[in-house]
Amino acid sequence: MAITAVMSGIGETSFQDLPHRTAIGICVEAATTAVADAGLTMKDIDGLLVQPPFFASPRFHILVSEALGIYVKTLCDSTSMGGASYGAQLLTAKWAVESGLCNNVLIVAGEKLRTVELGGAMIMSQSGAHNMDYEFPYGATVPSYYALVATRYLHEYGLKDDALYPLAVTMRNHAALNPAALKRDPITVDDVAKSPMISSPLRRLECSLVNDGGAAYVVSRKGTSSSPRREVEFLGIGIAESYYHVGHLVRGDGKGHDLVRTVADVAGKRAFGQAGVTVDDLDVAEVYDSFSITAAVQLEDLGICGRGEAGAFVGAGNMNIGGKLPMNTHGGLMSCAHPGACGGMTHFVEAVRQLRGEAGQRQVPDCEIALVTSASAIASNFSVSILARAR
Repeated sequence: MAITAVMSGIGETSFQDLPHRTAIGICVEAATTAVADAGLTMKDIDGLLVQPPFFASPRFHILVSEALGIYVKTLCDSTSMGGASYGAQLLTAKWAVESGLCNNVLIVAGEKLRTVELGGAMIMSQSGAHNMDYEFPYGATVPSYYALVATRYLHEYGLKDDALYPLAVTMRNHAALNPAALKRDPITVDDVAKSPMISSPLRRLECSLVNDGGAAYVVSRKGTSSSPRREVEFLGIGIAESYYHVGHLVRGDGKGHDLVRTVADVAGKRAFGQAGVTVDDLDVAEVYDSFSITAAVQLEDLGICGRGEAGAFVGAGNMNIGGKLPMNTHGGLMSCAHPGACGGMTHFVEAVRQLRGEAGQRQVPDCEIALVTSASAIASNFSVSILARAR
């Protein structure tokens, strides 16, 4: 009989400043919570996948497993794909379980992006998708590169600088319903317009947060957890990568992909094809939103809205809780939390909560199918996952 893999447990830490904690300590807390949520113990874990903090040891996964007391593993590795790691790791974990290599794979990450000694801004600046020899010395940063994407997007579709402000407003509205979110005060498009310019045309409220924290989830054989009805099923997973450096990314592939038309559509077609569903079947979308433009291009690449229409589509209330397709119901990276590369894990954790019916005030009624995306570099690496309530 074929083995089916499911997401059996989830866990998160606080996203407040954690100067007194180590990155490994944050990982241990998130992992312990996720394993307990699945009704398992660390002795049940025989696979471990980790995204190391920026500038951590390349053997960080071994250090984490040591701290967790997981002595024997048949899978143990680090994946350094930034925010896109966790969709790719889910696919690896699913394969490991369904092939019989592992029984339970733990995926975990934790980072001190805000209180680390070097400072989160410096770490992110030195880890973005730009050439360290010819671009970084001249002041290029992650926000400035996404600003280039946003500038091209606005020019391409003849839009004004305020076109994507509704995405920030929607994320904040949803964060207001999430007790764990760091930014919960309501904002308006006027507030976004008045927030400081970070890198034109991106303003502060269109940018993700910088904070500490960690998250984890467990992938197991179906029926392994203490509560199979809380297990979440995989319907489809797709991943796609293009170029890393923006100077090359902008050239595209001559087949419809370029700076504002990303390969997220390739990942999406694979995920939807495996799942046998369409956008119209989705009940919730948790879309990686490191910046407003990051979420916007994915919405369009996946066919959730038309080209150049993301801001207007969101502004019309289509992605509100209670709307056509609620998006980032926890508040996303712009209002809930963004603890480094593992920030994208919060989207998966939220999707699981929604599918279990455990999201409290922000619960989407009758939520059965969820879309989750992850992204990294500068709009070049993507994963698209379609998850479903246990059946």
